Amino acid sequence: MGFQDDWMMRQIEMLTRFVANVVFSKKESEVKYEIVGNVNDSDSLKKTDELHLALCHMIQESRIGEAEDMLFDNMEYSDKYIELASDFYSRLNSLSDAELETADFSREEIYDGYIEIMSLLGVPIDVFGQGDRSEY
Repeated sequence: MGFQDDWMMRQIEMLTRFVANVVFSKKESEVKYEIVGNVNDSDSLKKTDELHLALCHMIQESRIGEAEDMLFDNMEYSDKYIELASDFYSRLNSLSDAELETADFSREEIYDGYIEIMSLLGVPIDVFGQGDRSEY
């Protein structure tokens, strides 16, 4: 892992820690999505539960770009969705560089996607204006 990737990984970790602490008042370093319904009873699953399961499956299949599109396409304004999105980007950040390369995805895309969806959900995590790094 190069310096740039390591730096980006730490930035994403700091963002997820910020959301965990400020939005959810949790001491953990990341937000983990908790399924509300019963996994064995599809009728009891909430929309976000079904989406979470689908996203996890797509990550395992290295279909990250498609999964991210699905996350944005199904966006709803709720704390549960903020939890879902944070969990998604945290899972992506925990992938190895090789896994990301196989999926044709980068840490910069993880960072940018996380900043964008949180902004759309009303969570201002890009407090230092780092979302647009085109000047760097």
